Amino acid sequence: MDDDTHKLALYDNTITPGFGTDESYSTSGEISGTGYTAGGAAIASATFTVVTSGGVYAVWDGNNVQWEASTLTGVRGAIAHADAETPKRLILGIDFGQAYQTNDGVLLVSFNASGIGRINVVSP
Repeated sequence: MDDDTHKLALYDNTITPGFGTDESYSTSGEISGTGYTAGGAAIASATFTVVTSGGVYAVWDGNNVQWEASTLTGVRGAIAHADAETPKRLILGIDFGQAYQTNDGVLLVSFNASGIGRINVVSP
């Protein structure tokens, strides 16, 4: 998870992602607009660690992602994917709970301080 190039792609409310072993990144439902490049933006400084405080957790983390000077509409969620793999494998999906838009502004996806993805491997 930390040896690959990961990206975060934005989607509208029409996407139905699949996360099975044969599922890969799809452009169906992907947002388009000023300031956005198809495939999404890189998740910089991606890391995969095991945390042993308060249990045992597998944690995938990285820097927040933003699109500056963007004009986007209907942004309902995002898909993180392994961009360097063939096919590009889906990692996780994020539902924003509502659609967002920008008008020559900044769209910032700010990840939780506990990590982008956190799985409890062993209960305390």
